[in-house]
Amino acid sequence: MKKENSEVNMSTLKKNYLLNTLIIVLSLYSTSSFSKGKIYGESKTLSKEYTKYENCRLRKTEINIKDGVKDGYKCIFKRQSRGKDVTVFQPSPVCQKSFKCKSETQ
Repeated sequence: MKKENSEVNMSTLKKNYLLNTLIIVLSLYSTSSFSKGKIYGESKTLSKEYTKYENCRLRKTEINIKDGVKDGYKCIFKRQSRGKDVTVFQPSPVCQKSFKCKSETQ
């Protein structure tokens, strides 16, 4: 009877040991994935200058007259940030409602 109990205890101890080892290994891997990233040397993205864009919405469409002759159309867009208007020249009278234009203050 004692022999059977010792075998059962040994098998449960082995299972508990394996389970505890697995839990420890998994906890070590999961905590290392949340660690802070480091940059060694000079950062390539921080040194770049990025172009900022803003929304430009259609204000009005006008006929473009050059030397007394109709020369296409002007689409005049208003900036989102109260800057100078953006003018786009094109051959058709149909202008798009809005687009992303480069910001004036860079």
